[in-house]
Amino acid sequence: MLVLGSSDLSVANYASEYWFENLAGYIVVSGGFGKLTKEMWAVSEARKFSQILIANGVPEEKIILEEKATNTGDNIVNTKRVITDLGLPAHSGILITKPYMKRRAFNTAAKQWKEVAWSVAAEAVSFGDYFRKQDDPKNFISIMVGDLQRIKVYAEYGFQVRDEVPQDVWRSFEALVRSGYDRYVIE
Repeated sequence: MLVLGSSDLSVANYASEYWFENLAGYIVVSGGFGKLTKEMWAVSEARKFSQILIANGVPEEKIILEEKATNTGDNIVNTKRVITDLGLPAHSGILITKPYMKRRAFNTAAKQWKEVAWSVAAEAVSFGDYFRKQDDPKNFISIMVGDLQRIKVYAEYGFQVRDEVPQDVWRSFEALVRSGYDRYVIE
């Protein structure tokens, strides 16, 4: 089980629920300081998430920290290195992430760690409910716009497997960028 760090603490809470429901063995929590979290916390995303996992009852000895990753590709590549160094088998894995990151997380893992049969899970929440939890709605939409762009662009760069973005979705992306939701868009 690989939990991708971020500023969204609900991911850590969902990861602990998932672990108890599935007794997933080890939990690797990956994340250093990202664009948002470097200003938010004095500890890495991985450490912050592990504190929540432990508070929710996950045994500390089941948690492996990877505290250097600053992006999704790093999460996968660095975790692969940690697991290999520990001599742990990795034939299948579950990625735990934010609801809107599932597709990109899977595409990245499928490219960067091909030897593992990946699946992905996130909290089941409607867009409206998830949106209402955000402190800064414009920034949240900008993050989602940047994430969508990365599904297309990162495949072109070879960082992820290719995935078709429907034309109507891409037109919506372009309209949102024109409307100023471009803070996390790759130039």
